[in-house]
Amino acid sequence: MSARDATGSGSTGASSGAPTGFSYYLVTQAAWFLAFGLQMVLFPYLVRVVLQEDEIRFGLAQMALQLPTVLLILLGGYMADRVDTLRAVLVGCGLCALSFLALGVFVAGGRLTYATVILYALGIGTIGAFVTPARDALLSRVAPGGVQQAVGMASLAQFGGQIAGMAAAAAAPVVGLTTLLFGQAAMMTMAAGAALKIRPRPAGPPRAREGGALGFIFGEIRGGFRAAAASPVIAPVIVCAVGMGICFMGAFAVLLPLIVEDYFPADLTGSAQAKIATALGVFSITFWIGSILSTTVLIRFGDLRRKGRAYLAALVSGAMVLILCSLPMPFWMLCGLNFIWGLGGGVAMTLGRGLVQRFAPPDKMARILSIFTLANLGGAPAGAVLYGVLAHAIGPRAAILFPGLGMMAIVAAVALRSQLWRLEESGPVATPGA
Repeated sequence: MSARDATGSGSTGASSGAPTGFSYYLVTQAAWFLAFGLQMVLFPYLVRVVLQEDEIRFGLAQMALQLPTVLLILLGGYMADRVDTLRAVLVGCGLCALSFLALGVFVAGGRLTYATVILYALGIGTIGAFVTPARDALLSRVAPGGVQQAVGMASLAQFGGQIAGMAAAAAAPVVGLTTLLFGQAAMMTMAAGAALKIRPRPAGPPRAREGGALGFIFGEIRGGFRAAAASPVIAPVIVCAVGMGICFMGAFAVLLPLIVEDYFPADLTGSAQAKIATALGVFSITFWIGSILSTTVLIRFGDLRRKGRAYLAALVSGAMVLILCSLPMPFWMLCGLNFIWGLGGGVAMTLGRGLVQRFAPPDKMARILSIFTLANLGGAPAGAVLYGVLAHAIGPRAAILFPGLGMMAIVAAVALRSQLWRLEESGPVATPGA
């Protein structure tokens, strides 16, 4: 089959006009994810190495980091369709900077507790639930050309920032943990400074409120769900995104750090423990190097004609990597597998978000993007707890078979029962049941 904007997308391209500061948007994106690249390494290090919590409490801590997004992302999407998205990004950057500073103060003073980590995780997750839809919706208003290319460039900024953050985390034995935590606050301040120079094109006026406030909000959110479900492109992408949240993000947050930790003796103490942070940083970097490489190739060769097929193939490659990670192997080989997973991950993340941006109706853009983000992250808290319990019972290598096989089953079902495998970029989208 073939596809075009039959779903009412107004995001296939950007209108010409005055400069929008797209480069500053990319700087904001890179600095934001540099700070969160640091967090991806430092958060598990704080819970597992500094606080010495077990697998189950580690899984619960990761759940606390992700749960606010699950609960609030739809409200964040509704707000992003009705408020100044640039202002929302600026406020979020400021609140994140304060959160990073507070965590650094607790660590520097030796007063870090498990309760403090949980409160920090809930706070950061809540901020992200409102900033993410606003930042994503802002992209289509600053993109200088086609949206797919702009999504690719934003993905490069994201992956590059994450790589830089994880590389900095790998230097923990040299620069110290407290310095890195304060560095997160500095990066978020830089993100806010760049955001001040963004000049987005005007957004359309929000729909006037009808009836009570609460009923109107739920009605607007339902409208986003209906539009997503009615699209033969967006609906299967969201199903796959749910699988990515449950199978991929849970494994990446809990099981893979535990597998990396198993390469070190359990009795490490003092400064020797920082070697685990270095290993976690190196291991995480390999994934994002693969992601940035594959995203660069996507941008270089332009739009793929069969994006749906490439998207599903990338998800299969990730599932195969998780299955292979269940086998004993040297650490360098584990990093190599993570690099291969990153190659597929860059394709899946860029194409998945690009398809949603392309086929979402402009007046529901932020709401549908928030649904897509919810799909990606919604299963992650449950996955984190489930995989923490499984790892405690049967070990992380045996537990990682479950998400790998689960993702295989989801992709197979989507390929057989939806039009995504046959999607092409010319001609009309076939309606469901046609």
